[in-house]
Order: sequence, then C-alpha cells, then structure tokens
Amino acid sequence: MLAKVYSCVVTLRGWLYERGLLRTYRSRIPVVCVGNVTAGGNGKTPLCLAIALEMRKRGHSPAILSRGYGGSKRGPHRVTPQDSHLEVGDEAVLMAEAGFPVFVSRKRVAGVKLIERDPAINLVILDDGFQHRALARVLDIVSVFVGSERAVNEFVAGQLLPAGLFREPRERGLQRAQIVVLSHRSVQGPAKLPEVDPRVLALLPESAAVFRSFLVPSVVTRLVGGQELSTRVVCALAAIANPEGFFGSLETLGFRLIGRVSYPDHHVFNATELRELLEVHPTHTFVCTAKDAVKLRALPLEIRERFAVLNVSAHIVPSDAFFVQIERAVLGQQPAQQSAKVTRL
Repeated sequence: MLAKVYSCVVTLRGWLYERGLLRTYRSRIPVVCVGNVTAGGNGKTPLCLAIALEMRKRGHSPAILSRGYGGSKRGPHRVTPQDSHLEVGDEAVLMAEAGFPVFVSRKRVAGVKLIERDPAINLVILDDGFQHRALARVLDIVSVFVGSERAVNEFVAGQLLPAGLFREPRERGLQRAQIVVLSHRSVQGPAKLPEVDPRVLALLPESAAVFRSFLVPSVVTRLVGGQELSTRVVCALAAIANPEGFFGSLETLGFRLIGRVSYPDHHVFNATELRELLEVHPTHTFVCTAKDAVKLRALPLEIRERFAVLNVSAHIVPSDAFFVQIERAVLGQQPAQQSAKVTRL
C-alpha cells in the first residue's frame, strides 16, 4: 500500500515537471548529473570522480555539487579542508580531498547559483541528483549496480520504496537517462567483466547508451603516515552499501581477511565501539574504505594507528565513447547514437 502511495506521489511530481507546472532552473554552466533509480550503493561517488578527472584533463574546470548526505549543513556551502564529515557528509569530504571544488546544498538550485559566482568553474557534476528535477542538466547518467545476484534480482523486480529499492517507477525513470552505466565492484580488468544478465538489458531503454564500470584497487596505505601496508593478513571494515565488493577487492590484492565487519551505509563511528572492535583482534590491522577513512581521522591516534585504507578508482568501458558523449553534451552537441541492446561491452 505504501509503495502505491509513493508511486502516485512520484509520478505526479514527474508529470508536473514535464508539463512545466513546476519550475526548472537552467544554469549558464552545463550540468552533468550522475544519479540512480534505486537507493543504496550504485558506484556514483567513484564515477563522479572519474568524470571530474577526465574532464579536467580535457581542459574543463569541473566542480561537484552534492546534497551532503549525512552532514548537518544545509548549504549552499563550499567544502573547505576545515569541514568535518559531520557537517558536509563523508562523500563530500572524500571528493574534496581528491582536489576538486565541492559544494553541498540540500537545494541544488541554490548550490549551482553559488557555483556560478566562481568564474573559474565551467562544468558542474551533480552527484546523486537524478530525482532532483528542479535543476536542469545537459546530460543524465544513471548508474545501476549489477555486481551481485541480489542486486540484479532487485533491479528486475522493480519494486518501489518501501517494498523495494526503486526511488521512482523503473521504466519512467530510465527513459530520462541518456547514459546508463552498469557498475560492478572489483574485477581484474575489462576482460574479467562478467556477462550482463539479459533480463537487465531487456529493461534498458533503446535511447540510452550503455557502458560498464568497475573499480580498480590500487594500494592499501596506513591511515597514519601513509606508508603502504606490508602485512597481508588483515581485518576488513566497511560502512558502505554492498560491502562484498570491498572485501573482494582486498582479496584481489592478495590480502587474507580474518575478519569482515559491516556497518550500515554512512555509519558514524565512535571511539568506544572501535576500541571494543580492535580488542577482538588486538594484533591485526583493520583496512577500511576511503569513504570510511574520512570519518576516522577525527578519532584518537591510538585508533587511527590500527587502520589502513584501500584506494580505488573507477574505470569505464568503452571509456573513449563514454567521455566523448559527455563532452558533446557539455559543448551543446547532439550525443552519438548507441544501442542499449548488447550482451557485452
């Protein structure tokens, strides 16, 4: 019953935007949106960073606009090195540490208006804004996690919140996307990407270009000092959606996991719970995700010294076609046509 009520509300809201009855703000700066149609981890943060990095290489000056999920600041606010994850959210701090201007704002229109004041910025990457239709964009990219059987089954089921994971009706939402990225966690290069479940492909719109993404784990470094971790026997800790990929990434790098600890996505750690956890494995180093490392840096030194962080980056295939389509949209050109009905990219 609740899912039906939710569906009616979301559908009505979309209809009002499509008819122009709800106002949409169009910035003078091109906006590229990276979002999803389901709740939970879909690989948006590493995808945003990969896009920002490549577009900077191509001569653009991107900024990232985030809601600041988990932070207390409503914004609009430009993230600074002094900001805590408790104020702006863990993902915003992580993206800012990568060297890009990051802004947080619950109201994205207010956020982009603040960005417009900086003449050096000529591209906005809107993180997790697919359903935030008050802000117009030149390109909508939807990331869909297909890295587990459960994720695929939930996507195929198509149930709306709270019965399922979908934020809006699947077909209606996907029709707005020009690009769909089917994301995996860690795999050993493009040749190791598994075949796409044909049920997923059958649900994608013909009008969308479809790409694959996967995370490449690079190195594990100590949280204090930054040295590469030498021991290969560790405990793993993650407060992210779909943590299995993180555990798999460590195993791909040759680590043996004697403990796997999972918390809910965006969990805020405290010193007491971590001290209790560290006492269970008093001689082993704990390895966490980069997003979790952001939340550990304010904790006492004796806790931080026991942690290391896994560094990863997102890779997209085929990458050239992906970034060409983004650049064409940013420059106001028509996107190249590409069929979604493929079994392997």
